[in-house]
Amino acid sequence: MKTLSDRALLERALIAIEQVMARTGSAPDHGVGTPAGEAVAMCLTSAAALVDVAQVLLREAPEQSPEVQSQAWQALIAHTKNASRTAHQAVLVLSSQRNLVAAQDGITLASDPGRSASQAAH
Repeated sequence: MKTLSDRALLERALIAIEQVMARTGSAPDHGVGTPAGEAVAMCLTSAAALVDVAQVLLREAPEQSPEVQSQAWQALIAHTKNASRTAHQAVLVLSSQRNLVAAQDGITLASDPGRSASQAAH
């Protein structure tokens, strides 16, 4: 039995993420009605970006000048940072909710007095 390469498995994962995004209307530019829906969109966007990063890291690097290599590495770092920020935004959206039912129903419940969304996320 033939096994799939790591890159092929990552490609399948990316396709699956994109299919879920299309089915749920979770595209980053698509308005999502509930906090849970917003968090789903953010998590899927972040996951897709990280799969992209992993795919790049698994590819054999072509012979390039040090300047081009440095630029490509900096772009990869920026892509990873953006994925991280998107995932963190999902945490902030979810931390404004008291429970899953409220998040799914689109009900924003006030957090405990004196506790900000960033504190709730940690």
